[in-house]
Amino acid sequence: MDKGTLVEFRGQGDTPKLGVVERPEGKKNWVVVDERDHAYTLHPRQITFTASDQPYRAADIAAFLKSVEVFLDPSSLEIAWEILIEEGGRAVAPKELAQLLFSEQSVPCCYAAHRLLSEDKLYFKQKGDLYEPRTAAQVAELKHQIEREAQRQIEQKAFFERWQRALAGEVVEWQTGDRPYLTALEKYALYAEESTSRATAADLL
Repeated sequence: MDKGTLVEFRGQGDTPKLGVVERPEGKKNWVVVDERDHAYTLHPRQITFTASDQPYRAADIAAFLKSVEVFLDPSSLEIAWEILIEEGGRAVAPKELAQLLFSEQSVPCCYAAHRLLSEDKLYFKQKGDLYEPRTAAQVAELKHQIEREAQRQIEQKAFFERWQRALAGEVVEWQTGDRPYLTALEKYALYAEESTSRATAADLL
C-alpha cells in the first residue's frame, strides 16, 4: 500500500476505525494514523477495507465519513437480499452491492456497502471476501430469534421494575412470566453454586 491509502482497521474492542497509511513498519506491518493523529502499527489481517483512489490525509477522514453516512440505511440490505435471492443467491463483494444499491461504485458508496454487509447479522453471511445471501428460511428463523430475544428483554425489564418495587416494600402483583426468574433466585438462595439455575440467577443479580 502507498502512503495516503485510506484503510479501515479493527482497533481495541473490535470496533472498526478509519486511518491513513503513513509508512511500512518492518516486513509486513503498516503505521496508520487516525483522524486524531493517533498512530497504530497494524498487521495486514487487521485491515478490513482499503481505498487508494486518491492520496488521503488524516484530516480528510471526518468529511469522508460524513459523505458515507447518507448511504448507511440497513433497510436497503433487504432489497438487495431479495434481488440476489431471485438471481439464485449468488455471493457479492461490497463493490457489487454498491452498484446494486446506489448505482455507482464511488469509494464512499463502496465503503457504505462494506459497512452494511460487515455489520449485518440477518441477510448475509461472509465467505472470504464475498457475502452470500442467506436463504429465506434462514432469514425467517433469525427474525424469529431476534423477536423472541426482544420479547425476553421486555419481560425481564418489567420483572426488574416489579422486583425493585418489592424490595422497596411495595405490594407487587407478580406476573406469570416472572415465575422462571423468581424460581431461579429462590433455588440460588437455597443451594448457591449447586443450584441448577445459578447461571440465570447470577445474570439477574
